[in-house]
Parts: sequence; C-alpha cells; structure tokens
Amino acid sequence: MRIAVVGGTGFVGSHVVAGLLEAGHELRVVGRGERSAALPPGLQVTHGDVVSGEGLEQAFEAADAIVNLAAVIRERGNQNFLTVNAEGPARVAAAAQRAGVRRLVQISAVGADPDPAFPYLFSRWQGEQGLIATDLEWVILRSSVVFGRGRGFFDQLARAISLPSPFLVIPGDGRALFQPIAAQDLARCLRLCVEDPERARQVYEVGGPEQLTLEQLTLEVARAIDREWFGISRRRPLHLDVRLIRPGALLMAKLLPDPLVTPQQLDLLGRPNATRLDAVRSCFGFDPVPVRGNLGYLRRPRRWPKLSA
Repeated sequence: MRIAVVGGTGFVGSHVVAGLLEAGHELRVVGRGERSAALPPGLQVTHGDVVSGEGLEQAFEAADAIVNLAAVIRERGNQNFLTVNAEGPARVAAAAQRAGVRRLVQISAVGADPDPAFPYLFSRWQGEQGLIATDLEWVILRSSVVFGRGRGFFDQLARAISLPSPFLVIPGDGRALFQPIAAQDLARCLRLCVEDPERARQVYEVGGPEQLTLEQLTLEVARAIDREWFGISRRRPLHLDVRLIRPGALLMAKLLPDPLVTPQQLDLLGRPNATRLDAVRSCFGFDPVPVRGNLGYLRRPRRWPKLSA
C-alpha cells in the first residue's frame, strides 16, 4: 500500500515508519519540515501543515491510506491543543477527501473525553469527532503512554530523575494509573488498522500488559538508569502537593523549549491513563511486551535543559 504518514518524524512516528517499511509498504512522510529527521534511506519529508492545511492535499495524492500522528502534549505558539489536536484531524480528513483517499487512521489518547476541565484530553476528543463526522473509512487508535527509544514520556521522566536530588520527587500521591505500551507494539496495532478494511469506523483503546502507578513507574525508571546522587543509589520517593509544583511548571513552560513538566501534564494526573489489560490481545491478536525490564535504552548520558533564546 502507498501510505502517507503525517507526523512521521516524531517519537512514535519513527517507530511507525520503521514498522510500515518492514511490512513492505511504500511511504510518504508528511510534516512541516522545520526540523531535521533521521529517516530511513530514500525517504524525505513532504511538506504538509495540519495547522494551516497547506500542502496536505498534494502530499496525499495517489495514497491508499493516511496515518495521522500529529499531536502536541505541550503548547507552543500556534502549535497548541486547539490547532493541532482538535482541528488538525478535520483538516487532514478534508484534504484526504479532496485527494480521493478513503482510509484514515488517527492516533488519539486513552481518556479522550468531552470534559473541558482536562484541555489535552478534550482536544483529543474534539479531534476524534472531526473524523467521525466524515464518511471516510476512519479508524481511531487511542493509546496509553508509550515507551521506547526517542524523546517520549519515559525519557522525560528519566531526565527529571537525573536532576541532583536526594529524593525521587513525585507529584501528588503517586497513584495516577498508567498502562505503558511499547512503541513497536503500538506501531504494529496501527499497521493492522491500516491493512484490515474490516476495521473501518472503529475506535480501539490499547495499552501494555501492566497497569502501574506513577510511583511504580518512577521507581522502574530509577532502577533502569541507576543514577546515584552523592553515593545515594536508592533514593526514597518524596510526594509533593501538585499545587507546590505548579509554579515551577509554569516557569519551565515559559523558559524552556523542552520543559520537564507542564501545568497541563500535572492536570492529567487526575485521570487514569489505562484501559483493559487484554486490550491488545483481544483486539489485535498478539501479546505486547511489558515495561518492566524493558527500559534499558534509558541508560545514556543526559544533557541539562537549555534556556530558550
């Protein structure tokens, strides 16, 4: 199949592109082209902007299917929840219709909900509605947090743990629930959504085989990176009220291009990020790998975050 992958240069996108290529598909990676991407030989970024819609129709010409991975978890300029997460999928769908492409697979998030009290999840729900309203052969794949090589949630958590401190600082009570799925397993689920015409107009939720709290995940990452602080290798968790962390998160969001945490991410701790434990097995017929014992890729030198210019 000829597949256009929107947002294929990001963390999840790199794994999706690799999986689709391995399965023998012909790919076109679509993005704004504002950052360099380590794409496989023979692939280049074709311009297409989900915020303005510019270039999307041309990028989708002659495609058999479209995969839309474009999303933001932190807002920056015109790349925000409204323009990318909420309105972006509708722009992609409209361009697909004009280009004559029927199949569109959209990555969304577990917990997508019409409650505006959680802006990120609300924007994901709005994006889904923009697809459901069309007559396309859409498929929506809602994912829990993803682990694997690249700058994702777990890399961010490892960076925070690597900061010099005698404690492992955990926002809130640490009971926020997650169900991490490996990037290559998510990519496999997505490939099956693209290839199987019987999956049209379905919404799937996927996660890994374990449900872990934020505290458990923090301890897993700490063990994986094995980072000491003045000889203290087994640092104790320190729970801080989210209200005490929020001012620092606001400051980082303003000063850092890649903040360790944002206020919106703190808000998400109020909602579980989990689905059925057998979700992948029951919907896609294979067993995903657990996060425990599979975070060794995090052991590498880390840089301190740089201030914005």
